[in-house]
This record gives sequence, C-alpha cells and structure tokens, in this order.
Amino acid sequence: MKIAIQSTPIGFTDRWIAYCEDNNISYKLVDCYKNDILNQLKDCDALMWHHNLLQKKDNLIAKRLLTAVEHAGKIVFPSIYENWHYDDKIAQKYLLEAIGAPLVPTFVFYDKKEALQWAHATTFPKVFKLKGGAGSINVRLVRTKSEAVRLINKAFAKGFDPVSKKYFLQEAFRKFKNGKINFIGLLKGFYRYMKPADKNFVNERQVDYVYFQDFIPGNDADYRVVVINQNRAFGLKRYNRENDFRASGSGNAEYLKPTNVSERIIKTALLTAAQLKMSSVAFDIVLDADGNPLIIEITYAYGSKVNNCPGYWDENLIWNETRFKHQHWMMDNVINRLNER
Repeated sequence: MKIAIQSTPIGFTDRWIAYCEDNNISYKLVDCYKNDILNQLKDCDALMWHHNLLQKKDNLIAKRLLTAVEHAGKIVFPSIYENWHYDDKIAQKYLLEAIGAPLVPTFVFYDKKEALQWAHATTFPKVFKLKGGAGSINVRLVRTKSEAVRLINKAFAKGFDPVSKKYFLQEAFRKFKNGKINFIGLLKGFYRYMKPADKNFVNERQVDYVYFQDFIPGNDADYRVVVINQNRAFGLKRYNRENDFRASGSGNAEYLKPTNVSERIIKTALLTAAQLKMSSVAFDIVLDADGNPLIIEITYAYGSKVNNCPGYWDENLIWNETRFKHQHWMMDNVINRLNER
C-alpha cells in the first residue's frame, strides 16, 4: 500500500504526512501540476490532494485529474462525491434539492428576462452570491427590487470579478477597527488592494447567470458543522460581523458544544452527509423562525479554525469530549477503503 499526497503550503497536507510517518504508512509526495502525473502515480494505490478554491491552477486541474484517477481504479480524496460540486454553489443547489435536504430557498437564472420577471414578483431582502468564493467573498444583502435589477443587468452584461480586491481592503479596515490586526496589517491590506491582481488567483469573469438565496432573519450567527466519515461531527458557532448579516470570515467564533448548539443541527448534518455519501463535508447552517436547520452551502474543505475543537458527536449523537485530529480520520478512511479491496 502506498498513498500519493500532493504537497500544499496550507490545509490538511501536513497532518496527512505526519500520520503516515507516525504509523509507518508508505507515502509519496507527487506534483499534480506535471504532465507526467499519471506516471508518478503508477506505484501508488491512492491520491490525496487538498486543492485550493482560489488558485487558478487548482481550479483548472484538480477536479479533472482526481476524477480521472478515480476512474482508473485508485482511491482518491476528495472523491467524486466530495469534489464535483466543490466551490460551486449552483451545483450544490441542484444536489441538495435533489436529495430533499433542508436548503435555504435558492434561485438561479440563466436568462435575463426570466430573472427580471422574478425580481419584480419576489419579496426582499434576498442574498446575492457568485457561485464561487469563501469567507463571504461575493456575498451581499439585496434590500430592494431596484438593487436586484441592477445586479441582474450587470450579471448579463459585463459580469463580476471572481475575487474582489475591494473586499480584502474592506476586511482589513474591519479587522483593524475591531483590534484583530495592527496598523501594519492595515497597510498590508491597502497594499493588497493597490497592487496588480495576483495572476495565480481565479480570474474567470462571472457572467450570464445570477444567484440569489432567501434571507433568513433572526440569526446572529451561523453554524459550521464538519462531518467526517459520516459518523463524527464537530465545528464552530460563527457570530456575524458587527452590523452585518454575514458570519463566514468574521473571525468571531466559538467551538460547538452541547451547550451552544441544538441537537437538531448536528442530526441534520450527520443525516445529510450520509445521503451525500461524503467522507468530508462542512455545512453552513442557520435556523428559520421555527428553529428548523437550513443549509446555506457545503464544502469538502475548510479552514484550520476547527483544528482545536474540544470534542465531537458520534453517529448516535453522543458527545465525546476529547482532542482529536480530523485529518487523521480522513487518512483512516482512505486506508480502510484500500484494505477492503
């Protein structure tokens, strides 16, 4: 048994490598950007790659390569179940609706006339998003019909930048105001705004579609619930930014424990992960007026803020207060699947 790992500067990779070294698991670092990647994988039984949603090369290569390797009979992480809809909110809409999951009502249009007709008939506020992005990038609250019409007209004309430099400047000012970064950090944010766009970032202009979700009022936070191997759940309660409805990327969060999250939220995440057949999935969840959990979006990959959660729920909704490394559970899943062959 040998596991190929694509080395990355951030994400799950370091803990995957440490797990292999600590447990004498044979592994090999590979370069998925090379033309001979399939030859590199010939002596391997599995490929693991935490690819980055903001990196242009990863967006171009990762889903295609991982799917091809999986078709060749090797185990991959993320598998097609986790991967095909990654950083694609439109794909997630269809997927979650198809299985009857409790998704926040979501509306996607590919025709300007149809979108405008909807805007004139619907109620507001609504939440506008682009299909990609994380940390509340490309997310805004649309309070009026006229604002929706402007966004629709733009969507079907020049479109939108996939990564807004203005967003990063606004975030730097917000974090400076809240004491989360110092003046040097603020200057870095301003420099990032002024310098040319990073050529390695995703740069495909978003045009000829428009995406809205219902705004669910009454939430001062959302719940980031991670489920690994469909039987262990943990995560964060993420509080909204000041005077804002957005929680993702706020930097103000606390670990989930039985005292600060409804069991219904954990149960919804576990059941939906099983329906989706995903071995790694993070749900962003809010509550409606009746306390029912509603899924905003999903992702197989997520940031490191959940690394130090004080415990997890198992498939029987029993809380286990213990430290753990969830990246090791991912590796366990790949090894178990290899052993079952």
